Amino acid sequence: MGLSARLPLFGIILLVSLANAEDFVAVNSFDGRDVLSGIFYANVKGYPVRFLPSPAHDLSIFLAKVGSNHSVLLVQSAANPVSILAESELRYSNQVELYASQGGAETNLDLAKRSGAESFIVVDSAYSDSAISAIPYAALTKSYVLLADKGNIAKITEITAGKKVTIFGYVDRQVRDGLSAANPTVIGKGEDKYEDNVEIVRMMVATYNFNRSILSDGAALEDAMASGTLPILLMGKLIPLVTYDFLKENVRQGKITGVLLIGNELITPVQDMRERIKNDLASEGVNRTLGVVIKFAQAMPSSSEKVLSLDTFGLPAYVPLLNISEVVYNRQNGKVMMGVENTGDGPLYYTSEIRIKVNGQDYRVLGRSEPALVERGGSASDEFSLDLSGISEGSVTAVSLVKFGSSKRSLDQAAVLDTALASIDYVDNSIVSVKYSKYDKANEKLLITIKNDGDGTAFVFAQVSLFDENGILTKVSAPSIRQVDQNSLLTEEFLLGLNEKELSLNKNINVSLQYGGRRGFLTKSAVYSVPLEQEEQPMQLQLILVGAAFAVGLLLVLFLLFIFLRWRKRKGE
Repeated sequence: MGLSARLPLFGIILLVSLANAEDFVAVNSFDGRDVLSGIFYANVKGYPVRFLPSPAHDLSIFLAKVGSNHSVLLVQSAANPVSILAESELRYSNQVELYASQGGAETNLDLAKRSGAESFIVVDSAYSDSAISAIPYAALTKSYVLLADKGNIAKITEITAGKKVTIFGYVDRQVRDGLSAANPTVIGKGEDKYEDNVEIVRMMVATYNFNRSILSDGAALEDAMASGTLPILLMGKLIPLVTYDFLKENVRQGKITGVLLIGNELITPVQDMRERIKNDLASEGVNRTLGVVIKFAQAMPSSSEKVLSLDTFGLPAYVPLLNISEVVYNRQNGKVMMGVENTGDGPLYYTSEIRIKVNGQDYRVLGRSEPALVERGGSASDEFSLDLSGISEGSVTAVSLVKFGSSKRSLDQAAVLDTALASIDYVDNSIVSVKYSKYDKANEKLLITIKNDGDGTAFVFAQVSLFDENGILTKVSAPSIRQVDQNSLLTEEFLLGLNEKELSLNKNINVSLQYGGRRGFLTKSAVYSVPLEQEEQPMQLQLILVGAAFAVGLLLVLFLLFIFLRWRKRKGE
């Protein structure tokens, strides 16, 4: 085919591709992760985005916002759409490509790959606050926001390989370890959502010279927030000190002149904050104030009503859950042992107070005053010295109060356990060892076999140190603490895609173990260097078998041909 013949065909292909090119993103799902991912995708591609609000409003308003003659990518929950009519209604005046979301976590990863983004911001999957805070910065930097946790970090490392990575706020230890080879930029300490939020807004004000910001409690999304055109400052009915100090300083310097408040629930605290900033600056001889614009309604030209309520999508707040697993007295070392378990879907911080009573009367007060982190699915423990030698008789009880919350400075929940203080004789005699390691190429799994060499049950948390293809040493953590019964073997699986170069750099690997005889009391540690064996892929084995069978078959055919030719020769004689 000549060039002149190919040009019309090329033109047809080009026209078809342009006809199918999307220029608008719409989201129809009750799953907040679908809505967030649709926003992340649209902002990377530079498309407008609209979502059906929850609680649901008039569908016609959503359709009017989308408009007509668009090529729409419709991200729609397969199981739980806000409206079952949205798709068909959109198709009347738009070209629609349907992405049927099977679940918010999967959609977040699928749209990340589809976006073609060269830059990613990683936040924890449990915190919608972090995702909201990241929207404007992601839009400015054309970055896609990934909702990460220890369950999907293997897939996330594949998506972000060779790309720019930023970690914002708190993420699981396994996520930090998995992304360490990317040398990520880190924004925020991950200890307090308001501190992290102020940190990312401060970066945007300094870098992009914003003089206005959106104020929101983070409980819902609204169109102005989704567009990513202004930084988003988080607050509540009580203004966080870090947020107040940030605004006051930037108003003093003339860097921030006004804020846009989404909704009317926070009018009173925001107006109080405005007056306080004005008075504080006036006392310093500075005549500046903070302008406040309140967005509590919307106007739609196509609607018969002049003013309509805002279209918002409510995002469920992360609620941490904690269980006090045990409070006992260990006679062997004279200490009270307290164990706690994180039973929620994200991390938490906790403090504790144990009130020891003898015959109902206060005897001692023990506890932890500095908040400690317990990651999702994890457990923690504390030991406090207690001298009971002077107590010869009587009832000894422990009233335990554990305060906990989603951030270090917001311990707004509590768990209480009032129980008799049981005495135990506990000596940690646990012994574990790493027997061997193997890499399964077919399933992209690193398998570590651990043996319990002790006389009782052991609890183990494993980490593996590996070199990536650039020779950078990274640590990969197991998903959780594992129980190993007496005289038993445990195979810990790490989902890892290692290429040939990485396998050549990791002939021997270091496996670090933290272990102990009680869950949460992993007071022992050891490091083992073991050779990394390789398990051939089944496909390679199949090819070998097929090749061998072919060779045998060929030999058989040649042998039969030889017999046949010899028979013909004899017959001819």
